[in-house]
Amino acid sequence: MNDEEYVLISKAIKTYLDIDLGFYKPGQMQRRLTAFVERNGKCSVEEFCEKLPNDDELREALRTFLTINVTEFFRDAAQFDALRTTVLPEIIRNSPSPKIWSAGSSRGNEAYSVAMYMDQIKPGLDYTLLGTDIDEGSIEISRNGGPYPDAEVKNAPALSRQKYFEKRDTGWYVKPEIVSKAKFGKLNLLSDRFERNFDLIMCRNVVIYFSDEAKQTLNEKFVASLKPDGVLFVGGTETILNPKMFGLERFATSLYRKVDEPMSAAA
Repeated sequence: MNDEEYVLISKAIKTYLDIDLGFYKPGQMQRRLTAFVERNGKCSVEEFCEKLPNDDELREALRTFLTINVTEFFRDAAQFDALRTTVLPEIIRNSPSPKIWSAGSSRGNEAYSVAMYMDQIKPGLDYTLLGTDIDEGSIEISRNGGPYPDAEVKNAPALSRQKYFEKRDTGWYVKPEIVSKAKFGKLNLLSDRFERNFDLIMCRNVVIYFSDEAKQTLNEKFVASLKPDGVLFVGGTETILNPKMFGLERFATSLYRKVDEPMSAAA
């Protein structure tokens, strides 16, 4: 795929999927799309773009490919253990009705993992748990609490699987009492407005193909949506360079706290 073809497919993706590739690293995305077209289209880029408006399966396959829906419950065990033992208990102590957001929630695994922790730490607590994603198919699975394949449930402790899941012919399902704790909706992180006053925002393994400019904008929006002392939880392999620039301080692997005065504002 040459540069002209990349411009052409970018326009088609914006038109038919409402995903703006201008926020992604162009070199990496161009290589990924080249491989996708070769696997799924077996045609020229121009012919591939002509197929998009009339081929529902192709559009959904492309959307899934672009939104990178690779997820599992309690992903990155060490980081999630810190969430359970330190972050969530602190939030519960300091906020009578915590507000938590799983941004880029995929199929709801992350949000439901937190709901299970909240049930263990303080059963019956009143809190808000929001999950958002750009992929409507993933949102539907989230709202239904499944089905989830074995691979996505493998990290759930045995007692959690027994208490919070049920196995059916089609896969694993989260039990209704946990499903009722979370609300899911569609949101584009790169273009939509965010709610405010979150105690915890989780955005994990979502931005790996974003451009540096898009990451900066997103971090600024996240910080604006956090309460003072609110926590941003990122992926196990992700790092925010110069967190003070955004008004954040790193206090553990993958965990950043919103501080009172961003470095840029103090200058």
